[in-house]
Amino acid sequence: MGFANLHSFIAMPTSHSSDRNPHRTIIAIAFPAILANSSAPLVGLVDTWAIGHLPDPGYLAAIGLGSVIFNFVLWAFGFLRMGTTGIIAQARGKDDIELMVTGIWRSIALAMLLGLALLVLQDLILLLALKALTPPDAVVGLASQYFKIRIWATPAALLIYAVSGVLFGLARTRAVLVQQLVLNITNAVLNVVFVVGLGLGVAGVAWGTLIAQWLAAVLGVWLLVRIFGLQALLAGLRNRQTWLLSGFRRLVAINGFIFIRTILLMTALSLIMRIAGTLGEVEMAASHVVMQYMLLISLGLDGFAHATEAQAGAAWGNGQANDFRRWLKLTSIWAVAASLVYASGFYFGGNGITALLTDLPEVRAAVESLMPLVIMLPVVAVACYQFDGVYIAATAGAAMMATMGIAFIIYLLVLKPMTSNWGLEGLWAAVLVFMAMRGIAQAIWYPRLEARLHH
Repeated sequence: MGFANLHSFIAMPTSHSSDRNPHRTIIAIAFPAILANSSAPLVGLVDTWAIGHLPDPGYLAAIGLGSVIFNFVLWAFGFLRMGTTGIIAQARGKDDIELMVTGIWRSIALAMLLGLALLVLQDLILLLALKALTPPDAVVGLASQYFKIRIWATPAALLIYAVSGVLFGLARTRAVLVQQLVLNITNAVLNVVFVVGLGLGVAGVAWGTLIAQWLAAVLGVWLLVRIFGLQALLAGLRNRQTWLLSGFRRLVAINGFIFIRTILLMTALSLIMRIAGTLGEVEMAASHVVMQYMLLISLGLDGFAHATEAQAGAAWGNGQANDFRRWLKLTSIWAVAASLVYASGFYFGGNGITALLTDLPEVRAAVESLMPLVIMLPVVAVACYQFDGVYIAATAGAAMMATMGIAFIIYLLVLKPMTSNWGLEGLWAAVLVFMAMRGIAQAIWYPRLEARLHH
């Protein structure tokens, strides 16, 4: 693709057709993003099916343990996606191709550097993870085998984050969907072949994930070449300005703040299962079910946040305060509508979904007691998901960290007393307080954010 074609592509999301059909633009960005987000959990189901047919339950426990370790490690580096999206969206708003290419190379370089660090520190990471999670001795060997193979996929996983950030910033969510489908379908097929067909067990799942992630990473680079052209990318690679340390400061600062924000969020969510475990096995099992519902809700609402990131980010980069507010308003209408659809779905069918997930009557009863809170969850949480998109669009990493910190402190203050007074319902009511406070803190901070557009 030459520079002329590239320029028309870059201008597409903020063109007159986009202005005439803003809702169509939002759907075109949000729906592929939702599908892309939703494809990942399906691989976990395939892994569970493949390993679940092996005679020893230790295999399934090892995969579960290994997945927890990698989810924690990789989720911590999710800032590579979020920080890159805001930078690229703002550059798109300025129609600055050189700035976009520079942003791409810096994000890729940071992803590769962090991936290399994870490979160097792999023994320490495994040691700390096993000490923290204290699995049964029978599971440690299998989990270690899984870890030592899959760790070599981490540079590819981080590269996928960086490339996804670029594609989200360009409002190219269909390309993100293609990349995710290739990753997850390849992963699922290889895991079935390696585990069921070749009998490789835990190692087969790890190798399937390793190959699929590197394939998806290569595909991501190919997509960038198709969009920007090899000549433009190589020019950016050779440009000394790309590699000046001063140029990395903004990226590192934004990502550093988002990293701390993500650690706070991960800690808040991990406390749910930890405290549920102190209440009993049934309460822990019920909380696991509700966590899946929370994941399902986030997959949908995140799609509209991605539309906010792309469109509001372009308006921010172009210094258009009115457009910025307009895209925030329009994407929020869709997000609120989606939250009401989720709430209605759980109101009318929540207990039926629970019945599909578990046969245990005591767990069903516990989840049923939480269903009023589950119904409220999407409506309460929609603001924080939307504002995350806004703050990413504005590359306001410090504000994301500060508002998350405020919500986290309030969450810690209410978590123990609410759980002590009302048990499992109190625990999940505290989670709703946390989600609500995230949105409220971001809403209170928002005027300060928008004021930056007028300077």
